[in-house]
Amino acid sequence: MCQKLKFVLTLAFVFFIQIFFAQVTITIPSGNPPTNTVTAAPITNVEHRKPLGTYFGYERTAIIYRHSEIGSYGQITSIAVYCDSIHTPGNVPLNIYVRETSDSAFTVTSTVANEESGATLVYSGTVPSTSFVKNTWVTINFTTPFTHATSKPVEFIFETNALGAGNESINGKFFSHYTYNTSFYTSQYWNQDNTMPTSNGIVSHNRPNVQLSITPIASCSGMPNAGTTISTSDTLCLNEIFVLSLQGNTSATGLSYQWQKSNDGITFSNISQADSTTLFQILHDTTWYRCAVTCSGQTAYSSVKEITIRDFMKCYCTNLGGGCSSNTAIDSVAIENTTLANGLTGCSVNNYKLYPTSGNTTATLNQGSSYILDTRFNGDVSASFWIDFNRNGLLETSEWKQICTQSPSVYDTATIGGVLTTQVDSLFKTSFSVPSNAQLGLTLMRIRTRVSGNPNDSSTVCTTFGSGETEDYYVYITYPLGVEKLADNHAQVTVYPNPAINQITIAANFIHNENIHADIYAINGSLVSQNESKYTGEPLNIDISALEAGIYFVKISTKEYTSTKKIIISK
Repeated sequence: MCQKLKFVLTLAFVFFIQIFFAQVTITIPSGNPPTNTVTAAPITNVEHRKPLGTYFGYERTAIIYRHSEIGSYGQITSIAVYCDSIHTPGNVPLNIYVRETSDSAFTVTSTVANEESGATLVYSGTVPSTSFVKNTWVTINFTTPFTHATSKPVEFIFETNALGAGNESINGKFFSHYTYNTSFYTSQYWNQDNTMPTSNGIVSHNRPNVQLSITPIASCSGMPNAGTTISTSDTLCLNEIFVLSLQGNTSATGLSYQWQKSNDGITFSNISQADSTTLFQILHDTTWYRCAVTCSGQTAYSSVKEITIRDFMKCYCTNLGGGCSSNTAIDSVAIENTTLANGLTGCSVNNYKLYPTSGNTTATLNQGSSYILDTRFNGDVSASFWIDFNRNGLLETSEWKQICTQSPSVYDTATIGGVLTTQVDSLFKTSFSVPSNAQLGLTLMRIRTRVSGNPNDSSTVCTTFGSGETEDYYVYITYPLGVEKLADNHAQVTVYPNPAINQITIAANFIHNENIHADIYAINGSLVSQNESKYTGEPLNIDISALEAGIYFVKISTKEYTSTKKIIISK
């Protein structure tokens, strides 16, 4: 009897589990076929095509649903939209992203990139045109289910990528929409041909009718598994955006999340309002992150993830556009009383040129000194230049100076014996000063032109121009002139062996007990090794075994002395 009862109870438990965890379908708004539907009016055709229209080459739609509307926790495995009209629909190359968000509506317009930050790619594929049938649900099954485990709203972002100018007529296919609340903007959309939209979208009170398939999940119990911390990128430039998330963590309701950060990878502190499974961040310095996951008072920590600053020399924007057909080329660039004297260059290939760190295309500039930049152009341009004095990979407003807002459209020439020898069109002399606290080492100087009458100011350093040219130069920032003179009179510094393999030795007659800095820079100007010690009268030995083969510069400095030596590391 006991065995029979045990068997019956086991079957009942299994049946209960199957029911409890069975997939459910949620229709928003309730009803099937859709109710409270708004058809072509007052919704525009543009909006009515959302979220699977392909009239434009690139269409984007973001939709927010509150948890109270979804009404269930669990893994969202598919989404469907109701097709209420068709006329030669096109295929839909499609990406769908999903995220939980603190916002229950779009209070301001934003970019697609901002909405996708922290979102999970749940589907990437093509929905064939044959899937669109009038008065039917079009269901898209996710390849990666999304876990909805908190009471936060859920946002779906649809990307259609038909490319070019799209692949269907303006009324190729329409989908049922409804108005959730006229006080809230619950959807946002973007359209653009030929290139993906990057501007802010258009918000709306209307959104598509949808069906969600959800597999419920259990409540958490005991010590959770916090999983592995992953990032959209481990190495970034200053002020770049990245998103942290968890992988392999416990999927259950009743969990709470708290992201933490550290400046040393040892001592962590809580990040304000960072209580979701994902974390949107802007990098200001090398930082370590982890997430505390708690269930019923028991807390586990995800793996620690270090996000590092990339070599600043690799962080300058280079997709700058331009075009010299309007006589907007940079013709000559020089800095007076330096080696930089680059003339008669004409227009560069693709309207952009990065010049080498040698000969007449580079200069050495002293901290605290003033200089004059000489420039000529072959037409009527607005011109600016920047020097990255703080060597952070950003060409900032404080590092910008206007050369001109207009220049002559016709230049004069000088000839000797009928041969053109120079161009003496209007020479612009622009004075600038190197800050006394400018960072030492190689850094970038950028010069940009575009047709006069168009903005070319401190805010346009990375703007894609339709005209003009951009030229980049490396300049070397060194100590003030007075310090250099002291260096000339100081005892000779010797660095050996050269070439070296695992170690170099620095020999000089420094002052006893003074601090000696020996910093090693790669040829691109990035600092690869820092060394500091007190001079005891013995030569200084520096380990270079971790450095790759190549050409490097060793900068040896004290309070009143500096010297730079080139070395070759041979492995």
